[in-house]
Amino acid sequence: MEAARASRTSRTSRRSRTYRTSRRAGVAAVLALTLVSGACTYPLTSEPPADTSLSDSQAALPESPVADFFAHEMLNRGAPAVVVQIKVRGREWSQAYGSQDVETGEPVAVTDRIQAGGITQSMVAVSVLKLVQEGKLGLEDPVTEYFPEFEQIDHPPGPVTIRSLLNHSSGLPDAPQAILKAMPPKQAIDTRFGIQDYLRMAGTVPWAHANFQLYRYSDANYFVLAAILQKLRGRPLGDVLNSDIFAPLGMSHTSLAAEPDRDARDMIQSYEFIDGERINASQPEYLIASPAEGVISTVGDINTFYAALMQGRLLTADTLRDMQTMWQEDHGLGLQRWNDECTNGFYYGYGGSTWFASIALSTSDGSRQIAMSFAYPSDTEKHLESTDGSGQPEFEQLREVAIAAMNGLC
Repeated sequence: MEAARASRTSRTSRRSRTYRTSRRAGVAAVLALTLVSGACTYPLTSEPPADTSLSDSQAALPESPVADFFAHEMLNRGAPAVVVQIKVRGREWSQAYGSQDVETGEPVAVTDRIQAGGITQSMVAVSVLKLVQEGKLGLEDPVTEYFPEFEQIDHPPGPVTIRSLLNHSSGLPDAPQAILKAMPPKQAIDTRFGIQDYLRMAGTVPWAHANFQLYRYSDANYFVLAAILQKLRGRPLGDVLNSDIFAPLGMSHTSLAAEPDRDARDMIQSYEFIDGERINASQPEYLIASPAEGVISTVGDINTFYAALMQGRLLTADTLRDMQTMWQEDHGLGLQRWNDECTNGFYYGYGGSTWFASIALSTSDGSRQIAMSFAYPSDTEKHLESTDGSGQPEFEQLREVAIAAMNGLC
């Protein structure tokens, strides 16, 4: 297995170097053109809106040239589909590129569903913080107060707090390293891991340090949080998210389902080649009900979620400030942060990389937003070990494009 992985890694490294050289240069050129024109300008169309009686809040936004260029670049690279929605003070520009399923050629729609990936963690964090607001949980409480099995399963070298799980400073090892030692990649993708199954695999990996103040990304943090949420709420995590977030906000296309609906006509299909075989990875068993990566959603629903969060419709102002307080690597409590050049403030949101690369950014008042996602080309090596997108050049470029597009929306 190691030899096969080494061979795939070598091939992927060559592809990645070629991709970085040929594609990043193109994206960089568009970014440069955007920045030269001024960070706080948004390119307007040459023609006025057809109906000049429309107010600013009703008129559609013009196309984002940065996002549009990147989408076409990804299609040229072999991505099946790209979807994007940008919203500015009630105005919207959205676009879908490519096919919902390359096997049928069905065109993709902006309302088609995607893997939300790490955006799932923002949603789980909201449900955890609702428990904090209700006085049922404390951010500085030790995990073992609510999940006593944690010590036996994962063997922490010292106390781990709820806060440290939320901002990835617990030091808890992640499971993919152990999973890929125990089984080949195709079997791993086809295996569903329950919360305790996943944490037991993580428990076989040594803790890297006993200093719980260092940032170390680990999906396992959110599996522990899910165990606590389910215990305190007495319901499956998907039901908790639905009652806390999805149903109140009308996010009818969003779920953390216990069972996949792979044949649904509104699910964008993603594929991967493993050992010469093309497999459908749109809703792989590995991600089903994952509290770190498993939410299925749309770019529209994702923007709805972050707007509601930033505008105080999900959490109190004090709790939201706590959520936005950054630790290392610009990570807060289920949030990431990027510089907002329009206001000298910050964008908040999240991004991640599964068999889709997805990212969402929102201003602190929810007035400017972008949510963008693409299904990876089937010949791209996916890294179960880096679902935060680290080391995945396509995701890194997606993040750069999203930030550049937002900085052109002042």
